[in-house]
Amino acid sequence: MSILFEPVTVGNLELKNRFLRSATYYALSDMDGFIGRDSVDLIRRLAENEVGLIVTGYAYVLKSGQSYPDMNGIQDDDHIPAYQEMTRAVHDVDGRIVMQIAHCGSASETAAKTGGDYMAVSLVDKMPDYGRRPRVMTDADIEKIIAAFGQAAGRVQEAGFDGVQIHGAHGYLVSQFLSPLSNQRQDKWGGSLENRMRFLIEVFRSIKNQVGDNFPIMIKLGCKDYLKSGDGFSIEEGAQVATTLEHEGACLIEISHCNQDASSRKKNLLGITSEENEACFLPEARIVRQATSLPLSIVGGLRSPGVMEDIISSGVSDMISICRPLIREPDLIKRWNKGDRRPADCISCGKCFNLDDKGKMHIQCSQLKED
Repeated sequence: MSILFEPVTVGNLELKNRFLRSATYYALSDMDGFIGRDSVDLIRRLAENEVGLIVTGYAYVLKSGQSYPDMNGIQDDDHIPAYQEMTRAVHDVDGRIVMQIAHCGSASETAAKTGGDYMAVSLVDKMPDYGRRPRVMTDADIEKIIAAFGQAAGRVQEAGFDGVQIHGAHGYLVSQFLSPLSNQRQDKWGGSLENRMRFLIEVFRSIKNQVGDNFPIMIKLGCKDYLKSGDGFSIEEGAQVATTLEHEGACLIEISHCNQDASSRKKNLLGITSEENEACFLPEARIVRQATSLPLSIVGGLRSPGVMEDIISSGVSDMISICRPLIREPDLIKRWNKGDRRPADCISCGKCFNLDDKGKMHIQCSQLKED
């Protein structure tokens, strides 16, 4: 049996294999973040197709952190019943599921465009252009968001999820605090790495206070800024954050990027046509592995079982995170488990989000749509 299909333990979770469905926005909620039948069906299908651990698309913990108008929400108790339906659907087929929770900070496009409370860690030269400038967060704002993460995690637990994942990557609020390019504060939240990681550590503690010691808390960590200039949050700092999270009691770190410019994205994640181009964050994962004994999962352009097996066998990572291949082939994991070891059909074109006949955005493989 392939090492990819050996059971693995993460926190107190026993997972049937080493595949993690990485969180991806899937454009199915309403304007207030409420999920419906389409969301439940999508997640159930992943569980039926033997994904070891499913991570939902990110859900905002406060309306001020809403990026897109159809982003999932978990900002109040009214969301719990629909998510309970989702977790039951997964558990009915012996699957495991965690929710990713987030605040998007200065990337909160919907909050900006709808007159919401649009905030930033700092006002810097390169800010998103959403038609108005954000205001700088106060201490009270920061403490409110930290508390909101904890309260959201409590709802995640009540809804029956098997754990919670903090979105600490991709240029959203945690990344904005971690990176010296977006965090130029002169108070306890900025400056030194200890100060820049303070927000994340306080978020972790807020969650733990709500859910207790036995509920798995994971993080998708942007371990480095990938910018042409080479500036920003370094992998050495990312490794130090990982070490601190281990001491705090995290149970899994998913390795991804912090901020990333267009040229880096094209180099790392688009047009992956050979095994040599896969696993773009593997060098950084090796550095994080030296800093922590926590279970790691690596994301980023993984397409071939052989590459994945080599990564797991080397001890660099304990799990393999994929998502876009599962958009094209929801049954990919089951196919591999049955012995069909062809690489994923995904061609890494980056065109996973497409408009339907009514002009509504949906997560859908553009290649299948053209076929």
